[in-house]
Amino acid sequence: MKRNSIILNLVLLVVYFAFFSLLILLLGSRFGESLIRIETQNIHVFLEILGVPNVLLGNMVYLPSDRLSFEITWQCSGMFSISLYTIIYLSLPGIRKDIISWIFGVSFLYILNLLRIVAAVYLYHHFGENAFSFFHYVLAPAVMFGVVIILLGYLLVKNLGKIHS
Repeated sequence: MKRNSIILNLVLLVVYFAFFSLLILLLGSRFGESLIRIETQNIHVFLEILGVPNVLLGNMVYLPSDRLSFEITWQCSGMFSISLYTIIYLSLPGIRKDIISWIFGVSFLYILNLLRIVAAVYLYHHFGENAFSFFHYVLAPAVMFGVVIILLGYLLVKNLGKIHS
């Protein structure tokens, strides 16, 4: 690979990162509240299915038996993982045209993130704060990052012939 090509790809990566960071901030300020309410409703329903008594209060899920509420914010939405996936997807030559795989990856990351939040609340309800903290701050971010790497690795392997062309 030529040096100019590597430099160009690194510049593109920085530009995409800056663009998507700004885009997420703008989208979050404009549409974030309504999107978070939808996400909170989904979390509420999943917790009900799992038998965790909870009350939906705007963008918060309140657990009466624990006397604790979980506020779902824009930062909880998985936008970091989705943005990281998208930025690297756009930065890699040869795979940018595989839109179906990108849509699958973004959808998978969104659903996984929703389940991450449900699991964190579930763990708090059944096992307490230590289990919640370990899962929320250590295990879940590592899993989300790992899934981003796996999805991108899949795209690279799937499009290997296109990248070298």
